[in-house]
Amino acid sequence: MKTICNTTPFIALSSIGKIELLSRIYSEIIVPEAVTEEINAGGNIYVPDLILFKWIRVIPNIDNSMNMKLLYQLGYGEQQVILNALKINADLILIDDLTARNISEFIGLTVKGTLGVLVHAKRLGLIESFRNDAMKMKDNGIRYSQKLIDEISKQLGESIY
Repeated sequence: MKTICNTTPFIALSSIGKIELLSRIYSEIIVPEAVTEEINAGGNIYVPDLILFKWIRVIPNIDNSMNMKLLYQLGYGEQQVILNALKINADLILIDDLTARNISEFIGLTVKGTLGVLVHAKRLGLIESFRNDAMKMKDNGIRYSQKLIDEISKQLGESIY
């Protein structure tokens, strides 16, 4: 399965010490150079250098030769994830930005966010509680809707109180 990932899933999962979930669910994660550049620029949450992971393959950035005007409203990392996903015919994009998700789905790409990764991990028995991990990410400054966390928790049979 060709899975290409944007920056936020790495940041969110690193914020709770669970970046390895990606390697346990997906055999290989593909990232454009723009994602590694964003991560290496640093931020409030430490994310290890992605080139250190054997399960991550970094691919070159590409220009917007398709002149997809829909992408102009996105950040460079999101643009590169979508352009590269189209180029390599990715099976799945891991991306959280709502506008980027909507554009990706509009042009026919399959999308999952970090919360979707946690759901998958919960169903595989890789984490004890979706809700606890989602709330920890939220407490660490990752912006997720409380309503969405509550709805997913209920669907997974986890108490919301």
